[in-house]
Amino acid sequence: MKKLIILINLFFSFFLYAGCTEEWTNYRIEDSFSPKNDIRAICFDQNGNLWAGTWAGVFEYVDGKWETRGPESYVETLFIADDNTKWAGLWGGGVYKSKDGVEWEKVKDASPTNSVNTISADNKGSIWIGDWGGGAVNLNGQGEIDVNEKNGGVTNLDGTRWIVYNDREVNLGDNSVVAMTCDSKSRMWFGTYHGLSRYDMGIWTLFNKENSLLPDNDVYSVTSDSKGNIWIGTCNGLAQFDGTNWTIYKKENSGLVENLILAIAEDSYGKIWVGTNKGVSVFDGTKWKTYTTANSKLIDNRVQCIRVLKNKVYIGTGKGISEVRE
Repeated sequence: MKKLIILINLFFSFFLYAGCTEEWTNYRIEDSFSPKNDIRAICFDQNGNLWAGTWAGVFEYVDGKWETRGPESYVETLFIADDNTKWAGLWGGGVYKSKDGVEWEKVKDASPTNSVNTISADNKGSIWIGDWGGGAVNLNGQGEIDVNEKNGGVTNLDGTRWIVYNDREVNLGDNSVVAMTCDSKSRMWFGTYHGLSRYDMGIWTLFNKENSLLPDNDVYSVTSDSKGNIWIGTCNGLAQFDGTNWTIYKKENSGLVENLILAIAEDSYGKIWVGTNKGVSVFDGTKWKTYTTANSKLIDNRVQCIRVLKNKVYIGTGKGISEVRE
């Protein structure tokens, strides 16, 4: 009787596990070792089409094939706004935008150093640009650009003029803004190499190792989840912050595969996907599961960006995109 119970449990466990098997699809823009497969950003337009920013330009996946779109070099970040405008930030090339994805225009002087780390928007649709340490930029009502010698930082386009926030004037960690997100309370969060900054109705607050439990001041990724938590990826672990309490996850105290966190996203089931240079770890609030090239069809272990569309998770790596259907 005892053996029968054990067999029934094993039988049930097998089918429970089988029912949770994910479906994987891999995409390469070019079937060879190419900078086109170095995926720096993933986006979806209003039609649900997949877009990729790569070290060799912008591409759109249409009717089963990749089409070249926009700037064709060193795209570090790609963002599609609610009005379907495409924004591309280039390393050494500044900022470009396009309404239709075909005709692109350079946004003059939007990036003082011509090197952009990240582009995002707040809950009002205002575009934010994270620059690599550039000068201060202001777009006045006459459309003229005034550039001064102040150290730059975050540049915000409110529709009429550019407003620049820098670490000399506000509590921005430093002027190289690597990651950004807007939470459900319309607060903007900025990851820098000297901590995490929060912008809330004109008030700037800086969180770092010295005044909080942030595991490291080098912040590479940040996102907000559906429960109001902020997730911060650093070079020394993952932090969860609910506005008051900090929870720190490292490979030494959790199922996290690696402490260098490059990307974070929440899926449609509330699970947190954490991209590292050694694979992607998934946390459901209790248990961890890690996908690597050794135990799954993940195309590459260096995960550089993660985006979610309905029940699909798209993982951008140095060798292409892996789609996971849950």
